Amino acid sequence: MDSRFYRAFEDRHRGSRALIAGRLEVYLPFLAPLKARYPQAAVLDLGCGRGEWLEMLVREGYDAIGVDLDEGMLEACRELGLPVRTDDALNALRQLPDASLVAVSGFHIAEHIPFSVLEEVVGEAMRVLQPGGLLILETPNAENVVVGTNNFFVDPTHDRPIPHLLLSFLTEFKGFARSKVLRLQEAPDLHEPERKLGVMDILAGTSPDYAVIAQKHANAEVLSTFDAAFEQDYGVSLDQLASRYDQTLENRISNIENQMASDVREILSSLQAEQTQRLQALEAAFERERTMLEDDFQRQRDLTQRNLEQVLQRAEQLQAEMNQSLSNAHHWYLRATSLEHQLDALQRSTAWRITAPVRSLAHLVRHPAQAKAVLWQGLRRAAPHARLWLAQRPRIESKVLSTVQRSPWLTAKLRILLRPEPASVTAATSDLPHGVIDHAPLTPRGREIESALRQAMMKGNN
Repeated sequence: MDSRFYRAFEDRHRGSRALIAGRLEVYLPFLAPLKARYPQAAVLDLGCGRGEWLEMLVREGYDAIGVDLDEGMLEACRELGLPVRTDDALNALRQLPDASLVAVSGFHIAEHIPFSVLEEVVGEAMRVLQPGGLLILETPNAENVVVGTNNFFVDPTHDRPIPHLLLSFLTEFKGFARSKVLRLQEAPDLHEPERKLGVMDILAGTSPDYAVIAQKHANAEVLSTFDAAFEQDYGVSLDQLASRYDQTLENRISNIENQMASDVREILSSLQAEQTQRLQALEAAFERERTMLEDDFQRQRDLTQRNLEQVLQRAEQLQAEMNQSLSNAHHWYLRATSLEHQLDALQRSTAWRITAPVRSLAHLVRHPAQAKAVLWQGLRRAAPHARLWLAQRPRIESKVLSTVQRSPWLTAKLRILLRPEPASVTAATSDLPHGVIDHAPLTPRGREIESALRQAMMKGNN
């Protein structure tokens, strides 16, 4: 590989020196107690790279030195006057005596070397550290899904990702008293509790780097001075983000459910209000209709009552009129009966019989036409009797016949008087079996007279 390649690669993908220096300040609180306890605090930085951490240690007063195999990186350190040399990390540790350092650091070297070499590095660091000394190993965090599946493999010198559980276990296995995992370089706003998380926050939001800080055994008094730094929480884990995301989803779902429930309640309330309004409108319409029907019924009942009262009054009036009419009828019946008795008494009286001809004559005078008809009828009735009377007296009969024959007009009139009436009239007024003149049946003597009259009439006709 070209010696200039990796430096150019780091300049583009790792970030500026100022950015990296700012990120490395998180480790200073861990080193501060060591500086106070060990004035000649010697620190070895494995794979020092461009020297950001080495520069910070020198500035803070530590007796620091860096080693690296990449000449391009070392050239950058030398340009800054930093104490560096070309050496292998494991070889540099092996050359140091026991308990000669207060700290051994290695930023992003663990992923570049085989695990067997890393195991030896951790063991050698344990040997060269003074009691309470620290081993700091920073590496890409495979817990970050995007880093573990994509970004990690951008660097062609990377071997494989190392999970934090493996690296922390390795330090404990090599005899370190305790270890602390620091998750680093996550977005600051992920620590805001109110920030809503999305899928990409789960995939790429976990701290992209982590460090394992392992501390060598020391007495309790020495270890206690590091408790504050070791007890502090750092970074964001995948579990935390997933839990927060689940909580966010639950909150969202809960909010949606609450909103839906609220909307449903509003809809139900609106429907209920609308239904109530409709029911009220229907009740009002029903009440109006009922009132109208009651009013109509009352009017009809009142009208019927008035009509019934009028009918009853009329019936009473008619009953009274009928009673009055019956009373009047009875009165007039009594008067008519009285007048009938009086008339009957009058008609049976002698004066009535004596004055009968006068009344008849007066009637005929008032009615001439009727008088003529009555006179003619009387002559027709009297003519047969007169002829019978003459038949019984021949002398008078001859003289009368002689006188009548002298007047053709009188002869014609007598013939008309003596002419029999039509059959319909005779049937209604005569006794057909006996040919009587009057309505009463003839006696044997009457039959003889009738026979004589017929003979006389026949002679007269001849």
